Amino acid sequence: MVKNTAPHKRMCGVFGYGGFEVPKYNTFIEDKNGERIDFILDVAKRSRLNMGIRDGTLTVRVPYGCSKQQLESFINNNLGWIKEQKDKVAVGLPKDFCDGERLRLLGNELTLTLVQADKYFSPKIEDGKLLIAVNKTSDQTYVKEQTTKFINDLTVAEITKSMQKMSASTGLVPEKVTIKPLTASWGRCISNRHISINSKLIVFSRECIDYVCLHELCHLVFMDHSKDFWALVGKFCPDWRGIREEMKG
Repeated sequence: MVKNTAPHKRMCGVFGYGGFEVPKYNTFIEDKNGERIDFILDVAKRSRLNMGIRDGTLTVRVPYGCSKQQLESFINNNLGWIKEQKDKVAVGLPKDFCDGERLRLLGNELTLTLVQADKYFSPKIEDGKLLIAVNKTSDQTYVKEQTTKFINDLTVAEITKSMQKMSASTGLVPEKVTIKPLTASWGRCISNRHISINSKLIVFSRECIDYVCLHELCHLVFMDHSKDFWALVGKFCPDWRGIREEMKG
């Protein structure tokens, strides 16, 4: 079911303006598997439905007169493509958890390195390597647990620090911040002042993390991407365009 998170608009079973212009707005669908997919709905004069992902955000474009049933069917029929794009977002995090695997954390390329050690030490980053202590009994499950815990702890610490930093700079305080994997977006802010940040953001530099936290905080003031919204973002992050380009790469 599609749920509208935008302010009330004049809509009667189909997406059209009926005398009012319907702008882009954030919404989400619970797909046929019961999972939530966030996206921007773009209603305009066009001949067909299409979708695309930019800056990690899914946009679904529909023509005037498109029914909610058509929209839901279109998204459900393209879940495979959406998942493929979601997996691309995750590039940079380890998948095989084997010695020599390349990964990216905080914008830095690292090599997962298993170190035979008589005495355990906590995972650590050193000389371009993520070092994991192993012994004769260590298996892939152990390596995955050690690596995942280290990355998860680092993710929470870095995003929390960034959110606190940008909140202090702007004076904007969310009601709640959640850090978790998101589908096709780096962050989201809803009307109850709850912000969610994509945990996969940890692959990017601290500057990028700061930008995403700032972006979502600015949605506490403007729940759209209007000129006023971008002016507020630019006030605290003049190079936001460059950062967005970096994240697209």
